[in-house]
Amino acid sequence: MVAEVPRSFWLVLFVVPLVVVVAVLGYALIFPEFSGGKPEEKPSPVPTVEKGESALGAVLRVLNDDERKVIETLVAEGGTMLQKDIRWKTGLSRVKTHRVLFRLAKRGIVSAEKYYNTNKITLADWLTKEKKKP
Repeated sequence: MVAEVPRSFWLVLFVVPLVVVVAVLGYALIFPEFSGGKPEEKPSPVPTVEKGESALGAVLRVLNDDERKVIETLVAEGGTMLQKDIRWKTGLSRVKTHRVLFRLAKRGIVSAEKYYNTNKITLADWLTKEKKKP
């Protein structure tokens, strides 16, 4: 008197999980950027300061055009400006200015602090100090 197990039970027990596993693995192979882990960050190249060159000169060598334009504008204005003024002086869009400043802040080249409806952007101290020659 053994009760026969219906075929649908075996289907649900083995085939459905197998299909789900194959679908997940296929998705992970097709779209690896959407898989669960954190993306690996590549180390940024460290600029080497040549003899007699300032830290600012070394940093300017490794920046892209928009970043260089923003840093040169900040240097020309004394090292501190409002973000909206940087936008007008450089001719970049509002979003582009924000993205460039975000990248520069992330790398420690500038700092930003809230100032009413905008941000006050300041060059990092290590960029503005020049080594005093003995």
